[in-house]
Amino acid sequence: MRTLGTLFLGCAMVSLAAASLTATAQSSSSPRTVASSPYVAYSGDKATAIVAPLEISVAYSYMHTNQGPGQCNCFTMNGGSTEASIHAYRWLSGVADLTGERTGSVNGGPHGLSLVSFTVGPRFTYPIHHRYAPFAQTLVGVAHGFDSYFPVTSGSTSATNGFALLAGGGLDIRLGSYWAIRPIQADYFLTQIPNGVNNRQNNFRLSAGVVLRIW
Repeated sequence: MRTLGTLFLGCAMVSLAAASLTATAQSSSSPRTVASSPYVAYSGDKATAIVAPLEISVAYSYMHTNQGPGQCNCFTMNGGSTEASIHAYRWLSGVADLTGERTGSVNGGPHGLSLVSFTVGPRFTYPIHHRYAPFAQTLVGVAHGFDSYFPVTSGSTSATNGFALLAGGGLDIRLGSYWAIRPIQADYFLTQIPNGVNNRQNNFRLSAGVVLRIW
């Protein structure tokens, strides 16, 4: 019995040694997965990535705008915006922004204003923590104004188009693999639509909302 026990123990030790060598060989031959850094925008690890390959945000938008130069012909507009961001490389993404704003009266006058803009451009995101990701972006596109009064060379029109530029940034706070909140985004919003003076409006937009992170 003692001989049989010794033989069994020896076989067990040999089996454990063989299993250990096999595991070592497999680990050395298979590609090694490197844990992604939480400070990298996106490295393929969805559990720690600050920026997902595709992100869609929906936000409430408040805009302080004006009619043109000279005295402060300022008024406010309310609306919403949605953005789609596609990660390109490291901290760089491509963004498309669709914003709609509305006011019932321009400076207390008889005319209101509806404004829709579509802009695209690059976004630079620089994570400072595994949850916090501030970003800056510059987008260009077109603005469409309607349901208002726009002076033009031939008289006036109730709808018109013009150049639009959106430049600014914000902060995303990651809540999990699929959601983030955007507590603040501030943008300078330039539009060039007819105003009877220089056809240029300098606007300031504040927005806040949620971000859906899609893989």
